[in-house]
Amino acid sequence: MRTILTPLAAAAGVLLLAGCGSSGGADEYGTEKRAITVDAGDEFTLKVPANPALGQNWYLAEPQPDANVVKYRGKREEEEGSDNTGGGDGTQFFDFTARKPGKATVKLLHCPMGSCHSGAQSAAPIPSATASGTASTSPYPTATSTPDDRPAFFVYTITVR
Repeated sequence: MRTILTPLAAAAGVLLLAGCGSSGGADEYGTEKRAITVDAGDEFTLKVPANPALGQNWYLAEPQPDANVVKYRGKREEEEGSDNTGGGDGTQFFDFTARKPGKATVKLLHCPMGSCHSGAQSAAPIPSATASGTASTSPYPTATSTPDDRPAFFVYTITVR
């Protein structure tokens, strides 16, 4: 009977731990999911790939998200990998707290290879040429896929319930 109870007790312990939810950290969302629903009071993180040593950064872009709906708690980063400068991969994290029910838009500006230097740059359109050769003042494009070698906005719609 002892050999039966031990595996059962171990399985029950695993189920109990699995039922406790996450390990206390915030839910994380990458670039593949941009429509996010959270509950008021939840902490969540937008997690994006970056290599700041090679000039690849992300910025919280203008306009800032509605502070009544989500509170921006700050940005942090982790670098992994190589001993060579710029040889490792990294991740940047944008931390938020859901405050009260509503919708908010969070715009992150992806800047590969030092192509832009702050989220404030996103408030002012950049000059570019159109197909007809005339000048245009369109902002960076909105990305529809994963980050690549061009600057782009990654727009997240946050629904707080």
